Amino acid sequence: MVIQGRHGRGFALLAILILFAIYTAISIPVVALLAKWSQPMGEWGYLAGPMSFALMFTILATLMVPSSFMKLVAGALFGFTGGLFAGWLGAMGGALLAFLIGRHLLSEKVQSWVAEHPKMVSLDKVVEEHGLVVTIMIRLSLVIPYNMVNWALGPSKMKTRDYALGNVATVFPTILYAWWGSRLGDIIAIGDGTGPPRDALWWSTMITSIVITVGGIIWMDRISRTYLESLITEAE
Repeated sequence: MVIQGRHGRGFALLAILILFAIYTAISIPVVALLAKWSQPMGEWGYLAGPMSFALMFTILATLMVPSSFMKLVAGALFGFTGGLFAGWLGAMGGALLAFLIGRHLLSEKVQSWVAEHPKMVSLDKVVEEHGLVVTIMIRLSLVIPYNMVNWALGPSKMKTRDYALGNVATVFPTILYAWWGSRLGDIIAIGDGTGPPRDALWWSTMITSIVITVGGIIWMDRISRTYLESLITEAE
């Protein structure tokens, strides 16, 4: 059993590393394109740029544009600090807007469907009684889809207050995205011949960042999934 557990963890780590490499390879051209399109915002005032980007993020996230790309673009445009502020504010806005639209337009139909499925009734009970903790756990996981959750929880019995407060936890994954967005900004600049020198310090920083990021993804996802599964099991 121990050997199987080690093999399972090794396979999961390898899978995450491969997915991380694929995601990074896809992100570079996508972020470069979005950053180029959004570049004027990076030249606006200290708050005007990030605030305007956060508003755009809110609208695009509601339209199901992947929030991870938007957070990376925020980091590339405004650096780590500005990107963290713009990405977190935009993620909060996008989460709440989709949630409220789903709550006021879809709630009655979804609740009638939920009543016919015992499994969904249990899930609805969990989000109603533990809404704050459930939202925090969901936001700590970078694997659970951000956009779909926003729309899915709106028609549920989750309290709006719990959802709004729980989404503050988006700051933690946003830290990772803002950091990598700022690093991708350097990589794009290097490709243009204007970036920082790729010396030993630069490479050591990149390698350390990869290790921390992969470890953080595994750790946060494991904690959130374990806790959510325990809540669902108790409710059944």
